[in-house]
Amino acid sequence: MKNVGLGAKQILKVVALGVLLLVQSGAEARGDARAVASDHAWFPDPIAGVWNVSVDIANCAMGDTIASGEAMALFGADGTCHETNAANSALRSSAFGNWRRLAKRNNEYQFAFRFFRFDSSGVNIGSQVIRHDVVLSVDGMSHFSEGPAEIFDPFGNLIVIGCSRATATRFE
Repeated sequence: MKNVGLGAKQILKVVALGVLLLVQSGAEARGDARAVASDHAWFPDPIAGVWNVSVDIANCAMGDTIASGEAMALFGADGTCHETNAANSALRSSAFGNWRRLAKRNNEYQFAFRFFRFDSSGVNIGSQVIRHDVVLSVDGMSHFSEGPAEIFDPFGNLIVIGCSRATATRFE
């Protein structure tokens, strides 16, 4: 009779898959699949995904809202981010940047992105860098962020620092 048993590599694969399924099913039963998933490199971080964003430009000293707008943001699993908004696209480019998680088991992040600014005739008038601290909700479906908006001239000289804050919900 021929032996048709599993080899050592096959057994290891079956055990690893079983452990993964057990961890995942236990997390889903507790309702915290995102928390368990974020502990493993093969799962994306909870902030990863596409977001609908409401942005307020604020007076830094008083906190009063000066202007508001809508945007969309993409946080990639690799730590990159991309942002675009409803402003006239002839006056600014899309934004590109990066994000990072501040601590392994909490919902605090930071991001920074940069876009280029143009006047009404299309001349480059500089760039803007947005740097925000982010708090992701426990369920991972919304977040709040705030921080400075650094405005630079075309030569990279800092002209002014403003303030902004945002609330976001997942795009589904």
